[in-house]
Formats: sequence, structure tokens, C-alpha cells
Amino acid sequence: MILSDLPNHHAVLIVDGEREAYGLALWNELQALSPAHRFFNQTVLDIETARKIIFWANTPYNDEKIALISFHTSGIPAQNAMLKILEEPRDGVRFILVTSNKDGLINTVISRVHEIRSTENGERSKNDANTNAKLFLEANPTLRIKLPFVTELLSRVDEEDRKDKEAVRGFILEIVDYLGKQSASGRTDGKIIKPKYIKETLQIASYASDPSVSGKALLEYLALLLPQIK
Repeated sequence: MILSDLPNHHAVLIVDGEREAYGLALWNELQALSPAHRFFNQTVLDIETARKIIFWANTPYNDEKIALISFHTSGIPAQNAMLKILEEPRDGVRFILVTSNKDGLINTVISRVHEIRSTENGERSKNDANTNAKLFLEANPTLRIKLPFVTELLSRVDEEDRKDKEAVRGFILEIVDYLGKQSASGRTDGKIIKPKYIKETLQIASYASDPSVSGKALLEYLALLLPQIK
């Protein structure tokens, strides 16, 4: 997908598992078109960046200008601060939001944008997620935490060198999704996926963004809680 493929809407949301690569590809097009266009690229879109975007959007300019905003997750204060400009920007101002984590967006933001999905990358990301959740649940519970992709997941940090809790939360939600699909299809090798497992895993996901909670501790708990499925 290229810039000309995007709908002519003042605020577009693109969901893509490879949001950094996608954002850079779009920016390569945008920066050649006008010096007024801006690129905001952060793992965590915080309130300070939101204020910079608002200031940029409210600065008068005679021609069209576009803000390309690429992020994995965003704080609630930042999202709330941007609601007004996403709904009623100045004439000629457009926003292109690229995220790999739609679940982190509040409903009022989603209601103000035109959402599209990058099919190729989205399907690849979804397939990878299903594969990792499958590997986790098929592994011996005592060995799950030692799986290579789990070790890599727990070692990730964001752009500010903080542990990437959103990545852990995303993986836990992938487990929930896989459990639900396997339970509905009956492909559980005789194991009963009790509703309580799905409910408790969802609850664990809600703890993942808490700075005081260890992502490793959450996955260790789930590793021992959930039954082995083959």
C-alpha cells in the first residue's frame, strides 16, 4: 500500500504488524512532497509528543500538511489530548496513524478515524502470533518459559529502554485468542479448555501494563496454570 492508495479522509488509522517499516516507507513518500509534513515515530506515544502534534496541527499553513504518527501503544492522556484535533482539524491538516496495537486505543479515538488494515503484513503478523501461542500451549508447562521466542519477548525494551510490557500483554491476548479458537473447534486433544482458563488469562493480561508487575512473573504463572494442548 502506498500513499495514493489511502482514502481521502482527514484521519486514517493503519493497523500493521510491521508498523515501523510501514511508517518509514510512507515517510519516504511524504517527505519528498512537502517540507510541512511531519513524522512522529515512537514506541510509546506520550503526552509530550501529543502536545507537539497539536501545536503542529494548529500552526497555520496555506497548503495541505500531513502528520504521520507511528507508534506501538499510546498513553490515555495522550489519546484524550488529541481527540479534538482528530475530530475537527484545521483545513488542510491530515493525520495518518500507524500502529501495531489497535487494542491499546480507546474507543473515542477509533470512532474519529477511518481504519484500514495492511492485509499482507497483518495476516503475517496474525499467523506468527498464532504460531507462538500454539507453541507455548503445546510445550511442557515446566519448559514454556524457556522457549526461545518467550526469552526474546521478555528481553525486549521500548525506545526509552524500558521493558516492553505491551509486547507481553499482546502475547497474552494472543493466547486468549488461540484458546478460544481451539475450544470452539474442539481440537484440544481431549483436554477441556475451561472458561475459567480464558477468563483468568484475560485478567492476567490486564496486569501486564502495570509498571510494578513483572512480565516474566505473569508468563511463569500462565505457564503453570494452562493445560498442555497438542
